[in-house]
Amino acid sequence: MNFIQIENLTKIYRQKVKQPGLKNAIKSLVRTEWVEKIALDSISFTMAEGESLACIGENGAGKSTLIKTLVGILSPTSGSVKVYDQNPMRHHEIYLRKIGVIFGQRSNLWTDIPVIESYRAIQTLYKLDYNLYEKNMKMVTELLDLEPILNFPARRLSLGQRMKADIGMVFLHSPKILYLDEPTIGLDINVKYTIRKFLRKMNQENGTSILLTSHDLDDIEQISDNALVLSKGKIFYQGSLDELKNNYATTRLITLKGSVKDAEGVPSNVKIEEEGVTIKITYDTRNYTSAKVLEMISQCFDVRDITIEEPGIDYVVSRIFAGETQS
Repeated sequence: MNFIQIENLTKIYRQKVKQPGLKNAIKSLVRTEWVEKIALDSISFTMAEGESLACIGENGAGKSTLIKTLVGILSPTSGSVKVYDQNPMRHHEIYLRKIGVIFGQRSNLWTDIPVIESYRAIQTLYKLDYNLYEKNMKMVTELLDLEPILNFPARRLSLGQRMKADIGMVFLHSPKILYLDEPTIGLDINVKYTIRKFLRKMNQENGTSILLTSHDLDDIEQISDNALVLSKGKIFYQGSLDELKNNYATTRLITLKGSVKDAEGVPSNVKIEEEGVTIKITYDTRNYTSAKVLEMISQCFDVRDITIEEPGIDYVVSRIFAGETQS
């Protein structure tokens, strides 16, 4: 079931032009010049219930504008946005009960009161059933390791502790969909691992839909199965991460420990590099299957150990934004 439906969504910002100098400043008081910036350019896509979708794009691609439009913070210039067949702007209170939102380093916690009091305030604001609140409270406390920080005010927490507390609070009302805009920015590797593992579990086991924007490509690979690639306000790609990799990352690297016994059996378009007892073999998947290459290796090399590496999503994204096209 597609519960997010976007058709021909366009968002245009009007920005005031400010010319340098006192004379131009005085002129602007009489006659203001404006320039239009297209953040989203007639995009259309759907998202299925229970899906985990990563929105990928360079700075200024329109990712945050898309999230804010889906949340209901911004209204479209044209086109339609429907979530559960409703306009987020027109059914705001009902809609907010179904969603959770995290905007990078902007906290939803009350700064000067203990985290547990912020959580209890959410129970009151959302009028949560006591048993549901206690169940969700226990779940987020255990999975995000929040027990040591519950009695401290948010201003005394580290960035990583606060982000875990923020994500825990979002799940107290059992949201059906979670919007995440750069959720792990600035966090250390251990906190990132905890957050990614928790979000993946919520998606796979609880069925929480996740729409994620991130420049951390490990977030994308570990949390999401599908990708929406934006470039200059337009959709460049929508589909699975695996398919995205297959389209833009056609090379594979095999690293083996051993020695060459018959170099003549290696095709000329398969690259071989020897570094002592380590041999690196690079090939194009459009020319050879992995099975064929492994058969060739068994005939041409004495192998003691072997690994096959696929290019990561960072390599794929770098190729996309370098202007390379599918082959």
